Amino acid sequence: MYRKFFIAAITALAVTPMLTSCGDDNNTVEEEVTDAQIVPMRVFTSGVPVKIGDLNITVDHTARVSNMSDGSNDVTFTYLSGTASSAHYDMSMTVKSHSGATTQCYFTINEDMLASHCTEVGPGGTKEWDFVYNNQDRLEQIKVSGNPDWSVANFTYYMQSIGKVAYGHEGDDTPNTITISNALSKTNKGCIMLFADNYGLDIGYMHYAYYAGLLGRASVNLPAKRVFLSADKSQTDTHEYEWELKPDKMPARCTVTDLNQDDTTLGQHTIEFGW
Repeated sequence: MYRKFFIAAITALAVTPMLTSCGDDNNTVEEEVTDAQIVPMRVFTSGVPVKIGDLNITVDHTARVSNMSDGSNDVTFTYLSGTASSAHYDMSMTVKSHSGATTQCYFTINEDMLASHCTEVGPGGTKEWDFVYNNQDRLEQIKVSGNPDWSVANFTYYMQSIGKVAYGHEGDDTPNTITISNALSKTNKGCIMLFADNYGLDIGYMHYAYYAGLLGRASVNLPAKRVFLSADKSQTDTHEYEWELKPDKMPARCTVTDLNQDDTTLGQHTIEFGW
């Protein structure tokens, strides 16, 4: 639970320029603003992006992310505490798909103003997410129940950038591994984290939470290449990334190339960024 003395410090952050680089019948929401002020500028030190591919991000007058939308979903963040299924939560995220389905995500926020837990309730059932961070406030581990593809993912850092992702199900002898080569000459000034595209890990609706400043700090350098190796070593694939930077070193676009075994191009797409 939050500690009151964080309020003044975080409120000051919200007004100080940063110069550095489904419905649930058991739901009852208390009509009070949560104690802590979630300020994404603590994560996005050069400013919150307004566009990541087809994802559009809206920031409100308090410097918090209020809404997002993409080709599939409309996302709303509510900074109110309450209870759902008799469990307390600190804030929530509502994901409404363009097909009409609604998913509710209830977050517990730790003393560093990052999500430590999320209960995701949707048409397909309930998922329980747990997030662990290292001493630099970067994701170290994600655990999730109710997810068929994987239940635990561990992140290994080299020089404060993700160098390896190992994921699978708890109890597996050998996980799937993704090895990341980072572009040491290209600093991640925009704090971009494309979990599926760059790091090969699909975290579902939680990728929205990252761009609200809830899932910790980004890798220091932009990724240049990722190589996937399945747990049984029967499958492998390689992706390369070409980043185009603006004059102020903020990313303008990333071209993702999927390679065949002989290094010929299998597919390619480009992700645009807006600031």
